[in-house]
Amino acid sequence: MVNWVERREKLSAENFAEVEKILGVRLPQDYIDWFQQYNAIENRNAHILIDDEPYHFDEFYDLDEIPEEVEAWFEDDEELKETNLLVPFGFDSALNPYCFYYGQKKEHPIIIWFSSDEAISELFNGAELNLDLVRYVRPTFTEFINDLYVRTDY
Repeated sequence: MVNWVERREKLSAENFAEVEKILGVRLPQDYIDWFQQYNAIENRNAHILIDDEPYHFDEFYDLDEIPEEVEAWFEDDEELKETNLLVPFGFDSALNPYCFYYGQKKEHPIIIWFSSDEAISELFNGAELNLDLVRYVRPTFTEFINDLYVRTDY
C-alpha cells in the first residue's frame, strides 16, 4: 500500500483554475480533489503495472511547474498542442512523465507514460498516439492512484 503525505494546507480551487486557464483545459476533478489534499509519496517506491510490467512513479509536479513543462514541450509546435495536448502531473526517477492526454476532445483525458528521451512530435501519428512510444496507463486519475503499489520483489 502506498502512503501519501498530506498537505499542511489544502490547495484552493483558484490554484487549479489558474493552471486550467493557462492550459485551456479543465483538469480532471478526481485529480483536483486528490491533489488538494496530498502532495507526495511517503517512501518514493511506488510502482504501477503497465502491460504487466512494473513502472516506477516517483513524484508529482507542483501546479506551477505544469504550464512551464507544457510550454517547453510545445514551444515549436502550437498546432500539435491544439490537437494532442499532454499535461504532465508526475514523473518517475528517470524524469519520464505521467501525463493527462487530452487529444482533440479536450475533456476526459486518459493517463499515459512516455520516455523523456522521445521528442514530443514523435509521440503522435497525426492525431493518434504512437503506441510504439507511448504507454497507456489508466483511464482515470482515481484508477491510477488506486493501482499504485509499493514494490517489494527486488
